Amino acid sequence: MRNAIIFKVDLDGGDKPLSATKLVATFTLTASHKNTQDLLLSDGKTDPIDVAPGTQYYFERVNLADLLVKSKGGETVYVVGHSAE
Repeated sequence: MRNAIIFKVDLDGGDKPLSATKLVATFTLTASHKNTQDLLLSDGKTDPIDVAPGTQYYFERVNLADLLVKSKGGETVYVVGHSAE
C-alpha cells in the first residue's frame, strides 16, 4: 500500500535532510516561488546543484533521508508524492 507524502521543509541556513528517517518515495521536489535565492540540493557525496525558485524536480524511488537541501533561513521547499515501499 502506498501512502501520500505531502510536506514542506523550512530551511535554516545549514544542510538539512528531507527526512530524519529512511523514507523511499516517488515525489516531486519544488523550491518555493517565494524563495529569494537558489537552494542547493545534494546527496552529500557529490557537488550540489542549484535549484532556482519555482523549479521542480521529479524523483522515482529515492530515499528522502539521502537528499540534503541548503539555503538561507526562511526559504522553503515542498515535497509531494507517495511512498514506494
